[in-house]
Amino acid sequence: MRIRTIFIVLLLLLYSGSTLAMEASDNAASHPLPIGSVMPDLLLRGELSKEYLSQLGLTGPAPHHLLEIKAKTVILVAFSMYCPHCQREAPALNDLNALIASRGLSEDVKLIGVGIGNSDFEVQVFRDKYAITFPLFSDPDFKVNKEIGEVGTPFFYVLSMNPEKKEILVVKTLLGRMESAESFFDQAMKAVK
Repeated sequence: MRIRTIFIVLLLLLYSGSTLAMEASDNAASHPLPIGSVMPDLLLRGELSKEYLSQLGLTGPAPHHLLEIKAKTVILVAFSMYCPHCQREAPALNDLNALIASRGLSEDVKLIGVGIGNSDFEVQVFRDKYAITFPLFSDPDFKVNKEIGEVGTPFFYVLSMNPEKKEILVVKTLLGRMESAESFFDQAMKAVK
């Protein structure tokens, strides 16, 4: 009886410890782009409302390139509608988007999501289920994910945009859930400066 109890406690500790430490669906083939590297000018696909197109400074139907987004900083979140960590992170992502607006930075900082392996339909299900308040793109064939390093989800890239030089620099990354929207955003803004 005592050995069984110890075994169960150890299993619970191992399970909870690994879950808390990770807070992400990782990929063994992952090789994220390092801080200071150049992000490819990703081709972003998926249907966006007129409101989201306007918010990003985009016109016309998809696809659009990342450099077309009118912003100094883009926070790109790789997610999957099937990732339980992404599902739990959805309210915090909405908080992050609200924080950007409340600080008066909506013109300079844009938050977007890319549904890794998700079709337009799957992205729409995620958008509707979690009342997502920022633009989401689809990546049904994993093309974007390959370009960004086959990352696990959720994965955050904070990007410094320089359309004149046609350059996008990676200034911060994070695999897993944010500690809080405010602490992540503050760290992101320090990294951009």
